[in-house]
Amino acid sequence: MERSIQTVLVLGASGTIGSLAGGLLAQNGFRVYFLSRHTAGSLKGLERAIAQARSEVIARNIICGDYDGLLAEGCEKADWILECVAEEAAVKQAMYERIEPYRRPGTLVSSVTSSLVLEDLPKGRSSDFQKHFLSTHFYNPPGKMLACEICGQSRTDPSVVDFMADFLESRLRRVVIRVRPTAGFAGNRIAFLLFAWITELAEVYGVEKMDYLIGPYTGRIMAPLATIDLVGLDIHQAIIQSLQKHTSDFLHHKLVLPDYVRRMIEAGHLGRKTREKGGFYRRLESGKYEYIDPKTLDYIPSFQPHVRFVEEAKQLIHLGRYWEAFDTILRAEGTEADIVKQILSAYLAYSYGLVGEVTEPSVGIAGIDKVMSAGFNWAAPSVLVYMLGGREKAAKLLSGQGFEVPAALQKDTACEQYPFNAGKYFPAK
Repeated sequence: MERSIQTVLVLGASGTIGSLAGGLLAQNGFRVYFLSRHTAGSLKGLERAIAQARSEVIARNIICGDYDGLLAEGCEKADWILECVAEEAAVKQAMYERIEPYRRPGTLVSSVTSSLVLEDLPKGRSSDFQKHFLSTHFYNPPGKMLACEICGQSRTDPSVVDFMADFLESRLRRVVIRVRPTAGFAGNRIAFLLFAWITELAEVYGVEKMDYLIGPYTGRIMAPLATIDLVGLDIHQAIIQSLQKHTSDFLHHKLVLPDYVRRMIEAGHLGRKTREKGGFYRRLESGKYEYIDPKTLDYIPSFQPHVRFVEEAKQLIHLGRYWEAFDTILRAEGTEADIVKQILSAYLAYSYGLVGEVTEPSVGIAGIDKVMSAGFNWAAPSVLVYMLGGREKAAKLLSGQGFEVPAALQKDTACEQYPFNAGKYFPAK
């Protein structure tokens, strides 16, 4: 069957990912329906898409409306229905039931779900619907984060997944990572486990201290708690709860949502989306930041932590001496050093441990490398192994921190290759 995409219907266009993924399609010349519960929400989504594109020209390719007014027309015209509604199975399934009477046979339907079990979502729908149903998990914001995890479920026609993978790569310039239909896929399962662990440690050591210890010099453009502020604490909570429900492995006990994070959400401290109330950080008119105290939920001034091994490692990274920088970390002693080594070890152990479970064994670490670098701006696991001095040193670190060394790490060859631009993930700041 010859497939093509000319028109796309975005469901949930008032949300961040719906509006920005839809805007990306409009930028590339596709006709896009922006639908949400209210037309006003779709128009706000249009504003967000225009801001991403930095051009009002894309508006000519976008039709805004609501479900009551334009759902039938959008479904009948669409070659691809992109579902971006709330990350709740019942909400998504209700939407699929609503669109099925209007959807043309053969129309592709994909979900941007990041944490739900894909197999469960299209249950009860027609055979044709399920045959053309898959996941296209865009990363936020798609204008900057190019990763897109993709997979079908047991009833999806494999040719549909092949077509969509080619379309995303060739027409939308996505970095496509093929994954198995597991909750959280690769990127969110790894990142949010580390986020959860770090929020727990922040209750003891403070927000500023944890983002300082696990900051950019360890291989990430943005520090962890600052990243949660960008994502939104409510989204963080939803992903953690879904992973708690749908996954179980050797680090499952680290999928925590501390009580102070729940209290932050209840009080409206959701991150950047609640600018005045803030999240882990709150920006002042002066441009400086205050940090929330997990015990009181009051904001406190920065105290600018200073730990010797961190500053030494940052200076070496500034000079491009990465091996020496990480050797400094490995040789450091004390509570702060133990925290850094534990988090680095967990990242490597979990990433390599998911090879064969979330990504195909034949791909090795390559798929997880791509999603962590193109989805989170984190140094890929194999790059971090290289920076640590190779497989043997990485394995020694993991064993010393109480982690079993995954088989995928023991036979990895990707870590022997140094990508020319890998240094961008280790800014010395």
